[in-house]
Amino acid sequence: MEESEEISLNNIEGIFKAHHKMLCKVAYAIVRDKSAAEDIVQDVFLTIWKKRKELIIDSNLKGYLYRAVSNSCLNHLQSYHKRNIKPFEEFKDSALGSYVPHDTIDYDRLDSAIQKAIDRLPPRCKVIFVLSRVEGLKHQQIADALNVSVKTVENQMGIALVKLREELKSFLPKQK
Repeated sequence: MEESEEISLNNIEGIFKAHHKMLCKVAYAIVRDKSAAEDIVQDVFLTIWKKRKELIIDSNLKGYLYRAVSNSCLNHLQSYHKRNIKPFEEFKDSALGSYVPHDTIDYDRLDSAIQKAIDRLPPRCKVIFVLSRVEGLKHQQIADALNVSVKTVENQMGIALVKLREELKSFLPKQK
């Protein structure tokens, strides 16, 4: 979007139609609550509309929208975690259990454990992990969308993978 281009009703509708579904999908992958995800995306578009006269998007529009939704998701997660998070120990036994051989894994239990482990990642780490592994974005794309360095993305992915590996070790084959 050009600096001099004002956001009008017509182009905000076009932007909304072009990106709403994808942004809701990203927000849902991060917050894991459909209603909250839709509210977050709606709030981002409402904020864009309210600030349309002074808003200048000097990067690519898709990256700007990703960053705005991701930041809103982070804010949502941080406020949610402050109010509702329980210590990991309360989930540990029910979520991880004991190791089961590969051919008898309960995939619903594994999927649940994976989602719980992802949900317990630090907010920024979770956003980067979801954009990489769920949305399939490359590290450079994530860095551009979140306005961080590629090294930050790589570091956060490393942290996420270490934490997930530790939390899900009961599902991994024993090392000899």
